[in-house]
Amino acid sequence: MPGLGAAGLTRFPRLGQVLTSLEKKKRMRSSGEGELALGLLQGLYRLLDEKGTLYALKRSSAEKHKAMTLHSALAALKARDANGELMRVRYACHLLNSVAMGPMPVVLARRRTDAAGQVSLALDLTAEPEPECTYDLAVVLMRRMDKAQEYTRQLSQQVTEQFLPALDEVEHMELEVAGRRAELDAELAQLRALWTPDAASQQALERAKATILGTARNIHKQIAVSVDTFGSRYYALCKSDSDFDLHVRVRVPQKNPDKTHEWFVKRLVAGMRRNRAFTSVQWLARTRVPIVKFAFKAGRRTYEGDVSFNRGLGPAKTKMIGAYMRADPRVRTVLMILKHWGVERAITSSNALNSFGLTMMGLAFLIEQRVVPPLQLLATTQVTDDAWAELDALHASPQAISALYAAPDASVAQTRKQVPKCLATRAPLPDWACDGVRTYFLNDQQQLAQWRSPNRKSAYELAFELFRHYGARFDSVGCAVSPRLGSTSIRRSSLERLQAPMPQAVLEQPRQWDRRLRLLAIEDPFELELNCARLVPAEWVEGLRWEMRRAAAVMAGGSLARLFVRPSADIYCDASVWAPAYARLARLAQSPEDKRVFDPEVDVTAATTIPLFEREAKAAKR
Repeated sequence: MPGLGAAGLTRFPRLGQVLTSLEKKKRMRSSGEGELALGLLQGLYRLLDEKGTLYALKRSSAEKHKAMTLHSALAALKARDANGELMRVRYACHLLNSVAMGPMPVVLARRRTDAAGQVSLALDLTAEPEPECTYDLAVVLMRRMDKAQEYTRQLSQQVTEQFLPALDEVEHMELEVAGRRAELDAELAQLRALWTPDAASQQALERAKATILGTARNIHKQIAVSVDTFGSRYYALCKSDSDFDLHVRVRVPQKNPDKTHEWFVKRLVAGMRRNRAFTSVQWLARTRVPIVKFAFKAGRRTYEGDVSFNRGLGPAKTKMIGAYMRADPRVRTVLMILKHWGVERAITSSNALNSFGLTMMGLAFLIEQRVVPPLQLLATTQVTDDAWAELDALHASPQAISALYAAPDASVAQTRKQVPKCLATRAPLPDWACDGVRTYFLNDQQQLAQWRSPNRKSAYELAFELFRHYGARFDSVGCAVSPRLGSTSIRRSSLERLQAPMPQAVLEQPRQWDRRLRLLAIEDPFELELNCARLVPAEWVEGLRWEMRRAAAVMAGGSLARLFVRPSADIYCDASVWAPAYARLARLAQSPEDKRVFDPEVDVTAATTIPLFEREAKAAKR
């Protein structure tokens, strides 16, 4: 379906699909064919069920379906065309074919008679039959009748203008959770239990690490090896069946290090394959970060996992997230809500915005709200008002941001001279270079334990404000999200190394905007040139912003369960429902011809707005 698919690029339709669907509805409305087709289909349901004759699909088939000649059916229904004249068979075929979408309960067919005189049906089950083809029978497929009502509702949405609510009012919404605190605490406790791995899975993780470490150490005595956990398993924000992400650091002799490293990995893979605990081992040598994928059996469970080699940035980013969680327990709860929402609403995906990117959005917002301090810019958690003012001044100064770190091509002397200073003490911050990249952040356990946030809001309130901010207040066109600087409002032009061009520059090349336009920029905390949202197309960002507004609207009413209702095809079956959510993108990117289709036709009123939360409640019950 163009409006709903798997997570990633198909989660939200392309703007062209939205425009095409709107144009089709406009054509159907002006000709009246959409309503005629819907009325004909509903009439055929009833008539065939009451007066249809049973036919078998094949001579030997016990499965039978009710059928009637189209001529008789049209006469019985007294069906008329757009001109008020009695409807002809050819026109009825045209109507039904024009609205076909997937498996219809009523299909067209011809009768066929074999040599013995037995009559059966030759059905046309294709979604798009030949436009000039005329059939002599209408057939109701009995096995599909239980879904007829749902199909009719989806078809009604296809041929009439119905849109998702824009939810722009979210910008001014406030929480209404009085009297629901105890229920919300109970729901959060259940969510924590879901996103906390059980003891068995953690023990399996340690066994997998020990097995890989033992295998590696047996390869060569002169090769030093260590195995560490990174990713969500490190800070235990994962489910019991979540993958194992492991990092193997290998120190090989200086002579021919590249060849020795490759030889080592091959021997490790061979050793893992010989071990019966690993049911599958595959080396992916040509990915951006070469990894070994494996399946590890522990008891009755089998765990999927990845092993990466000598890439310290992944573990460093993991430890930084863990440090923020230790500084304030609300960080873990907010990120847990965000992560679960991303999974259940089919938001997070390796094809668009992954869990790490969503986490960086969460951290930047929480630092901005002073829930936690910017650990990459501090050597202490004793943060005064003057230090916060220093941070605000940094955000407002492109020159200060640029001067914070030395340029990648700077000389060694310049790099040593240009060292970031602690916002609170003005003392130079350590380097912690890893793979040639600065990876410092405050990770002192005692310092983190002493942090006291000036923001006293609950985790639920903070999650609501996060969704409201990104859905209704965040300027994704002009600004970038920077967890390093602790802000969601850094001008893109201030981040010279970030590979996320200003949208205006891309929009000046209309033939390329759909491939190059990036309406979301998230600076990686260490790899400053890397945009964590580099794979996210423009339409996806508009869909994400709408999903954020929906989340805020749900949370404003004091509900976690409704927040995580999975998207239903009953609501998103047609691409045009996204028109209000894509209005900004249409204004930014479309030609005058497209605007004539888009702007005048998107009249979102009470009559055309989908009752979103009522539909979601029904879908959840089903």
